[in-house]
Amino acid sequence: MTVVCNGQEDESQIFVKFFKFHKCYDLIPTSAKLVVFDTQLLVKKAFFALVYNGVRAAPLWDSQRQKFVGMLTITDFIKILQMYYTSPNVAMEELEEHRLETWRQVLKGSVVPLVSIGPDSSLFDAIRMLITNRIHRLPVIDPETGNVLYILTHKRILRFLFLYINDLPKPSYLQNKLRDLRIGTLNDIETATEDTSIIDALRKFVNRRVSALPLIDSEGRLKDIYAKFDVINLAAEKTYNNLDVSLKTANEHRNEWFEGVQKCTLDETLFDVMERIVRAEVHRLVVVDENDKVIGIISLSDLLMYLVLRPTGECGAGGTSLRNEHASIEEKDENLASEGASSAGDGACAIGGDNDSGNSEAAGGQTESEPSSSHTDTESKKSSDSASQDP
Repeated sequence: MTVVCNGQEDESQIFVKFFKFHKCYDLIPTSAKLVVFDTQLLVKKAFFALVYNGVRAAPLWDSQRQKFVGMLTITDFIKILQMYYTSPNVAMEELEEHRLETWRQVLKGSVVPLVSIGPDSSLFDAIRMLITNRIHRLPVIDPETGNVLYILTHKRILRFLFLYINDLPKPSYLQNKLRDLRIGTLNDIETATEDTSIIDALRKFVNRRVSALPLIDSEGRLKDIYAKFDVINLAAEKTYNNLDVSLKTANEHRNEWFEGVQKCTLDETLFDVMERIVRAEVHRLVVVDENDKVIGIISLSDLLMYLVLRPTGECGAGGTSLRNEHASIEEKDENLASEGASSAGDGACAIGGDNDSGNSEAAGGQTESEPSSSHTDTESKKSSDSASQDP
């Protein structure tokens, strides 16, 4: 694709045109592992299966209704732990005995229809659905077979853009410093300390609807980070029965791949921030000042909103962060999707009611065919280097 820029008025449309030109189909790899759970599966086994397969979320299939009804995400695990944990000496029977369908009934008031999108829809439509529905995972569903082909995320979309970034005209605003742009959140940042307990962190995730907590010292300096994804380690190591331990202790069990907190300053350019978040394969950067004190957060959704929705006027008056619309909300996880949006869908809906890194938590779909197994290989005519299977 070639984008011709005829002046300052057109340069704001470069990325808009790019994403309108490319279809969701372009991101689907030739072959990819997709894990699907039946709603009759035990909750505990489902989360162990997420860990075993190295994925963050999975579509939920209702065999009685013969359709996909939502997504299971880490947010659900967090909500279950936060709702039922009392002390290390009391077992959480709900986690041990509930089936996914039972958990959906517990959250019935916050369950919303599944948001999905077709393979022939544009990536622009996918971005708009992810951001306006405040979801992190969007399942691509074949309209003919009803099968889930792939799960779109902010990360995969931005990585796809960077495959072509050197072939596109560079908008001048990419060289502007963050301090000159209204992007991300630079106030009311929810933080924790290394002494904060895991259960208190889970309450922050649920009550403040944030997806990560920068860990700071007594002076407000950045020391570490605890994200929703780290909670899955509790399932991996079967340590979820004691949530009174500190985040410092919890982070000692972190996987070897963790390379430290990714951060930036207000004096860095927008392009530098984009490149760092793509290369580090993270969902956010912590903004710090010259003394390494935490002053903000910039996320993948903030970047896509600024690059793609802002030029079209579709992101409201604030226009640069979902969090600006709700002062206490940092990164919306996944389920404020509207029922009418179910034809197109950070995607997949988790069964609960918070936006995590997936679609609305309890989404309902319109698919009619049952997947052949819990692991399906999706086949397409086109392969994309950007579509490698990230967790």
